[in-house]
Amino acid sequence: MTSLGRTLPGYLVEGLLIFAAVTLGFLADNLRESLADREAERAYMRAIVEDLVIDSLRLSENVRRLRGNMANADSMVHDFIAGRSIGRYADAISDHGRSAGNSIDLVFNDRTSSQLKGTGAMRLVRDTAIAGALLRYWNAQERLQEIRDRFEVVRIEQRKVGWRAFNWYQPFFARNRPDDRIIVDDRPPAIRDPALVPEFVNVTASNYNLAHFSFLPELEAAIALGTDIRNRIRVVYP
Repeated sequence: MTSLGRTLPGYLVEGLLIFAAVTLGFLADNLRESLADREAERAYMRAIVEDLVIDSLRLSENVRRLRGNMANADSMVHDFIAGRSIGRYADAISDHGRSAGNSIDLVFNDRTSSQLKGTGAMRLVRDTAIAGALLRYWNAQERLQEIRDRFEVVRIEQRKVGWRAFNWYQPFFARNRPDDRIIVDDRPPAIRDPALVPEFVNVTASNYNLAHFSFLPELEAAIALGTDIRNRIRVVYP
């Protein structure tokens, strides 16, 4: 008993030292992992800001192009109303109608968002306001893509009717081959089939309404949300 009693404190000290070493190692590993997570979080947020800047530029160009379509559609309607009142459509209705159907290419920079969603790295984003805003932004992207797809279906139909109603080939050939004798000698009227003009106006008006009530507001809302996210990230991750 005496011998055992003399060695018991030694065992206790040794056990405490082993426990302390294991605990400190565990804490050190946790600290290293936490520091790595925080660095990864900051890197993701910096990348998100870069992606949002690119998105904002592209969306702003979409807004500019869509507003141009709408302005030309509005002018075309005025041409149509004026023409109906006098029984003859002005040639300008052809140019305005063609410019009212320009395509809108919707492309988002998903370099970082695909990583956050695909690898489970969203868990690293501690700021709940930023995490929630990012989810809303990604949902807005999906809505915009759906609207753009509907817009494109109507736009293609507008093009089909337009090529039957107007001589759209003339301006293209005149620009690219101004000295061609066919272009110089043969000057067909701008309106190929006046009877198709009301149908063309109707399909163009459908796209105008889609642009005015859905596409444009969603584009502007996405730009505003992206700007808010960028500003929030710059405050939280200076």
